Amino acid sequence: MPPERSASLIVATAGLLGAAGVSLAATAAHVDGAVALRAAAEMALVHAAAAIAIVAYANHARRPGVFRWIATAMLAGALLFVSSVSLGVLADFRPLPALAPVGGTVTIVAWLAVFLSAIFEAARAGGR
Repeated sequence: MPPERSASLIVATAGLLGAAGVSLAATAAHVDGAVALRAAAEMALVHAAAAIAIVAYANHARRPGVFRWIATAMLAGALLFVSSVSLGVLADFRPLPALAPVGGTVTIVAWLAVFLSAIFEAARAGGR
């Protein structure tokens, strides 16, 4: 897939995740389980914005594909977490209760990948 298309798909997915985050935050004001729903909303909003920022940074990186993969993994982890928590609170539907912790773990790994990839980028830039 061309880099521009993958970046556009990541940003589009982040836009949907951000919209879901705002909707969940608004819904949390009116339902039981508001604490869990607010956590899902925050996870959605933070990671949607982070994915867009990572894609923007990728345009200036020596290995932009690495950063696009990281943004994709971050969105996937956030989507797993948010959907698992939201379905549990709003529909009392928990088919795979491990999805939230798996999603959280994926986002943690993605953040560590951002750190390591940025360090490698800095080291390569210093060697010019």
